Amino acid sequence: MINDRLRGYFGLCRKAGKMSLGHDAVVTSIKKRNAKLVLTCCDTSQRLKNEMKDECSFDNRNIKYIDTDFTMKELSLCINARAGVISIDDEGFTRLIIGGYEND
Repeated sequence: MINDRLRGYFGLCRKAGKMSLGHDAVVTSIKKRNAKLVLTCCDTSQRLKNEMKDECSFDNRNIKYIDTDFTMKELSLCINARAGVISIDDEGFTRLIIGGYEND
């Protein structure tokens, strides 16, 4: 379940244009080294989770990856778009979201 703090961070990040949504956009963000954090929802396929994890660590990218415990529906309500995988493309938002997720 997404707490109120995370809900707010996701909304701000999306409005600021610092979020990539969906498989293709996230992979592009990772390859361009814009992504700082990649999150997958718990109800996405294991294949997608493995692919994102591999993309994040390939070629010493060292992008933080989190397989979250929230569903696509919960995330969709926060960002007003349907996506099972997102990337956060800003260091500041990444710190806020990781802090909010780990303190949940």
